[in-house]
Amino acid sequence: MTALQPRPATAGRLTATRPPCILVVDDDDTLRAVLARELRRRGFEVHSTGSGAEAVELYRRLGGRINVALLDVNMPGMTGPDVLADLGRIDPFVRCCFMTADVRPETRSALRKAGGREVLAKPFASLAEVCETLKRLADGPHDDGRETVGG
Repeated sequence: MTALQPRPATAGRLTATRPPCILVVDDDDTLRAVLARELRRRGFEVHSTGSGAEAVELYRRLGGRINVALLDVNMPGMTGPDVLADLGRIDPFVRCCFMTADVRPETRSALRKAGGREVLAKPFASLAEVCETLKRLADGPHDDGRETVGG
């Protein structure tokens, strides 16, 4: 293909050239390792860390490679919403999925208002559901998503 030829319609889609890239952030070492292993097994590229500060630095280094940040809500130091706020200063269009054991409606609402596109309940109903959610978010439009997320 030359520079003058039109690009294929899928050329701009990240998933057309590489697997979706997920940043997993959770202070629980076992859960983080299981998630990373299972996501990789299902075709995702995964980067993981156990702290918010490390997540922000990793996101800064990897730049546009991360399609979705999967953030635990309750972590020592920086909480998931704190991490998302810092990621948003790096990339205002960051896509985030929170995971938490606190699935009360008011918690879900607050996490969505903080910028989370999805909120997954821990423990997870199934890893297949987690993968489907992350794949959908990774393939979705790269906008802020805050106005279109329902309750």
